[in-house]
Amino acid sequence: MSTTRSETVIGGLADTALSQPDASGPDIKALAHLNGATVVRLSFRAGQSMPSHTARWPILVLGQAGRVEFTVDDTMTVLTPGTAIHVDAEVTHALTATEDSALSLIVLTPHHQDHPKGTP
Repeated sequence: MSTTRSETVIGGLADTALSQPDASGPDIKALAHLNGATVVRLSFRAGQSMPSHTARWPILVLGQAGRVEFTVDDTMTVLTPGTAIHVDAEVTHALTATEDSALSLIVLTPHHQDHPKGTP
């Protein structure tokens, strides 16, 4: 990650490598805490999932590599490179990777929740 006074460049968004390859769930790595957003990389092995859960703030999830089934209520959306889904706060959702995959999760935090620029 590279940070200047007015911008932050974040790399590694499509990395599918896992820090714990034998884990039952995805590898979750916070890449940056920014003004109004936290950027997180989710790396999955085929078959790994995140069971139904909610997020405190709205989220934007972008497909970076592979294929992930993203379910909100009874509607399933397939996230692949170049696709994204926005989910409002406190809405239940679940994810299942059908192949090795990476997603970028952007948590849209209120400005008063900001972290020092560029610190993960």
